[in-house]
Amino acid sequence: MSSIRTGRRCWRSQLLAVCLLSGLVAATVAVDATSPNAAITVDASKTEGTISPLLYGQFDEIMYGGVKGGLYAELLRDRSFDEKPNAAGLPRDWEHDPDDRDDDPITFHWDDSVFYPPEQHSEVPNHSLRVEVGSGDGQRRGVYQSSVPVQARIPYQGYLWAKKGDFNGHIAVLLAENEVGGETYASANISDLTNDWKQYEFTLTPTKSDPLARFAILFYGKGRIWVDQASLIPGDAVDGVRRDVLDRIKALRPAFIRWPGGNVAQDYHWMWGVGPRDQRTSWINLSWGNELEPSDFGTDEFVQLCGNVGAEPSITVNVEGRGATAQEAAAWLEYANGAPETKYGAMRAANGHRQPFHVKYWEVGNEIWGAWVRGHSDAETYAHNYVRYAQAMKAVDPSIKLIAVGDNNLDWDRTVLKIAGPQIDYLAIHHYYGTEEMKGDRRNLMAHPLHYLDSYKQLSALIHDTVPGRDIKLAINEWNTFLPLPEQHSMQSALYAARLMNVFERTDLIAMSAVSDMVNGWPGGVIQASRRHVFATPTYLVNQLYSGHLGTARLATQVTSPTFDSSLEGHGVTFLDAVATRSADGKQLFIKAVNTDDEPLRATVKVGGATVLPDASVETVSGPVGASNSFEHPDAIGISRKNIKIAENFTIELPEQSVSVIVVELK
Repeated sequence: MSSIRTGRRCWRSQLLAVCLLSGLVAATVAVDATSPNAAITVDASKTEGTISPLLYGQFDEIMYGGVKGGLYAELLRDRSFDEKPNAAGLPRDWEHDPDDRDDDPITFHWDDSVFYPPEQHSEVPNHSLRVEVGSGDGQRRGVYQSSVPVQARIPYQGYLWAKKGDFNGHIAVLLAENEVGGETYASANISDLTNDWKQYEFTLTPTKSDPLARFAILFYGKGRIWVDQASLIPGDAVDGVRRDVLDRIKALRPAFIRWPGGNVAQDYHWMWGVGPRDQRTSWINLSWGNELEPSDFGTDEFVQLCGNVGAEPSITVNVEGRGATAQEAAAWLEYANGAPETKYGAMRAANGHRQPFHVKYWEVGNEIWGAWVRGHSDAETYAHNYVRYAQAMKAVDPSIKLIAVGDNNLDWDRTVLKIAGPQIDYLAIHHYYGTEEMKGDRRNLMAHPLHYLDSYKQLSALIHDTVPGRDIKLAINEWNTFLPLPEQHSMQSALYAARLMNVFERTDLIAMSAVSDMVNGWPGGVIQASRRHVFATPTYLVNQLYSGHLGTARLATQVTSPTFDSSLEGHGVTFLDAVATRSADGKQLFIKAVNTDDEPLRATVKVGGATVLPDASVETVSGPVGASNSFEHPDAIGISRKNIKIAENFTIELPEQSVSVIVVELK
């Protein structure tokens, strides 16, 4: 995601614009206020283009809570005790149990000389927590984390690594009410402690639900002991992914998921995230707040997630960022796709996956044109680097599809295509539009997506002229609005999203797209996941609606609608935007209609060139004007569904500020 930075009520025109949406050619007719004031005409006998099966994917980045605390189910923060300590010797997410009100014969030390695993080569210095207990009087003392959400009767699988010095006693772990003397919900004892590092597993099944529970590690005894690599994962997690988040991802039906970035792809080294979980390094996320990142969710976990939701993995390799090389990218590809007899394929097999992952889509760098990424360069330098990376990667697996870094700047694209075009399958372009670009006029937000129709025509011509005979498609694998809250989680963002997605469906050049981001990361994340709750933004709902009604053939469509003028993005822009597609089996027609107006539109729908059956349905994303989804009001804006009776010509009301999919059954 690039470092980019609503407006006034639309005024209604007294004219109607008849819009051939493939070319935006307009004419005007008079309005009869008592009649339908909009029309959608579909010619089902005329196919104007095809829709890519990969059109609607998702993008998740290692960005703040995009993975840790959001996607991934691990409940303990800084489970490796690597965050810098406070004056008491405790890393920031750990506290003294039961509290620090009195002098206590226990001390804590952030130890950089004893840790697990002892032979680990780490990106950041390793540490453990050394505990010195000065009294074996049986009193409760230890460390804890607060705000651990737990549910009654769900088993929580945990473990920790421990190594004793002269400690004589046992460890207790528990889930409890987060106050001194609070109720204990579940506990387990760890004995048989040894002088070598050993993993101790436990299961805690709380008797009560508590969104703010305390997880404590208590030391009953006297002497010195070290602990490291603690973990606590709910029993309903699926392959390490939160169940509530996974269900939301599945509902999106993503054709692909892009990972690990985004900007962070230019920081990331894939070897950090493979191998036994507790032997992986922590690392500093230079792209996003210098956060200390665990490597719990790596290549194996990502590919498993994709398999669990039926998505193709799309991996972005680091190009020249933070010491990355073409050989490193090729090694990553071999780890994913190589036979188990190869060097890195054998590493994958040793990690539990003998069969290759067969990852098909590989993106070579991210936003290299941006000064904010490591590996930033000019277009010519990037293009030559791309060729080197492509050659190294294709030598490992020639069947892969490669995605090159493009830009909204045609000069960049021209240079990259001229040098590297013969080895490019897709060109990645990112679209963000927000408050700065709108200049205080909401109408600019509603009109801007149509601007891309001309941009895509120019790019198509550029590709044809620069790399003749090469069928290079676009991957718009980052796009979103950039609005302040609560607008980012309102219909304003969703309307922009739907109008842009209609543009995608009207453009054969676009094969892949992904909103930014899938989970958390920034307010644009369409799944917002706190430690205890999840809500879907209206932009998520539009993605869900569109991916669930993905046709294969785009049909000729005309729209008649009132119009508005924007201050920057054009005049005579229709409030109504619609595109029609047909399902693969030819039995359904999907009409995606976006009403950007502040008033309902009453539209006449005419379907020609096919026999229409009487039973149809309409699904609509809408909510009260000004509403937004949030943790407090997760369903202020939702999807409603109703069945309707229709003929070849029928009338439908499209609510103000709404996105609808009309499903017409065909004979």
